[in-house]
Amino acid sequence: MIPLPQVHPDVTRVASRLHGTGLTPPVAGSLQSVREYLERLTEFVSASSTPLLEERLLHFPAGGRSVPCKLYWPDSGSAPGLLFYCHGGGFRHGSLSGWDAPLRQLVRDSGVAVLSIEYALAPEAPFPIAFDEVCSITQQVIAEGALGDFAVTRFALGGDSAGANLALGAAVALRQRGVRSLQHLLLFYGVFSTDTESDSWQRLSGYAGHALSADSMRQYWASYLQQNEADWRAQPLQAELAGLPPTRLVVGDLDPLLDENLKLHQKLLDSGVESQLTVSPGLIHGVLRFCELAEVVRDLIAVEAQALRRSFTS
Repeated sequence: MIPLPQVHPDVTRVASRLHGTGLTPPVAGSLQSVREYLERLTEFVSASSTPLLEERLLHFPAGGRSVPCKLYWPDSGSAPGLLFYCHGGGFRHGSLSGWDAPLRQLVRDSGVAVLSIEYALAPEAPFPIAFDEVCSITQQVIAEGALGDFAVTRFALGGDSAGANLALGAAVALRQRGVRSLQHLLLFYGVFSTDTESDSWQRLSGYAGHALSADSMRQYWASYLQQNEADWRAQPLQAELAGLPPTRLVVGDLDPLLDENLKLHQKLLDSGVESQLTVSPGLIHGVLRFCELAEVVRDLIAVEAQALRRSFTS
């Protein structure tokens, strides 16, 4: 067997710092204990993140709920477009504050505004509640063409991990509804199917004690899906992808989701969709939130920020 490459030293240093401060994930903790751990992790990894001059908490009605969303507006006072963003967390973890640091950097580096959606989490809110909320909010804002006193007329959609699943699914749903306003999809290490048997899952599940494990992923799916739904809204790798906007996929070569990102990239190309895939050496799953502590992650965000800007200004 060919030996696997080492985890990038920047990520290894972050893992060492977390371990040194006692921030190690609960091995068999309750759902609430994991959520509390992630909040403590957020405080540590984003401590040096400086807020933008304009950050607003907004609420949108969706499915009988008032859904919190956070708007990050460029310090320049203008923006060429708006990126709707769905955070990761296996459909059952994550919060708006947990993604402050990478989204602030994305806004600063791109000049594009971001609206982060705090969709309902499983198991309290199983599929398709989160999917429906993301679709509803994106469609509302696109139809309105404004967020409060900020006019927005050009749009993109993105997310990481489970959030990338929701973003891709919502993009397909908007296309089916005749909404053609999206100009860009940005998907970081997304999970796009329930498959946990691929070669990359076999080789990289829980790699080096840091990466996402197949057992964890199966637990996330069990929380999110009341049944094993063979529904493209849950597994957008199964959807008809023709007509989607230009898409950028980013995944680490040590991420067990590598194979399905490769499959999605090829299916997009086969469907006539412009797709760019970046496979980042030495990166595991879930590194986006480490941008304040890992230069390799900052560099990754900077590249995608420039691509996002070009999609609105070219």
